[in-house]
Amino acid sequence: MNQRSVFTALLMCSMLVAAACGSDEKPEETWLGTPQPESTTAASTAHATHPASPGGTAIVPEVAAGTTVLVMLNDNSLAVREQTIPPGPAVLTIENAGTQVHSLHIEGPGIQRAADDTIPAAGSGNLEVTFQRGTYTLYCPIADHRQKGEEITIQIQ
Repeated sequence: MNQRSVFTALLMCSMLVAAACGSDEKPEETWLGTPQPESTTAASTAHATHPASPGGTAIVPEVAAGTTVLVMLNDNSLAVREQTIPPGPAVLTIENAGTQVHSLHIEGPGIQRAADDTIPAAGSGNLEVTFQRGTYTLYCPIADHRQKGEEITIQIQ
């Protein structure tokens, strides 16, 4: 099952839970970076507030490699779903919401690496890392994308 299918399955399960609860509230999503994407379908760890779970707690399967961090690439912007990212193993789930091909590179304490492949428009990919406490820079290394705003700094505490 590919990554997009997993996200779709999680979204559908969360929608069923939300429908069963009968709530009409819609939680706000908080992203680091600009502009903010209109929607997402990923959550972080075993228990998280999920975008499709209005104000409630959705149970999301744990990822064997650690925390899941959603990174949204777009033409001239890069955003990270705001959350507390602990030190340790993590999977950066990368979604390309733009019309151009993008990629992701990360630099920080103990890490200097890029996604294995470029990510086509409407495509996705993953990058496994192990975070230490400190500051990390995420950016698109393709052409002049970084200079056009496809860069963000995150803090791991």
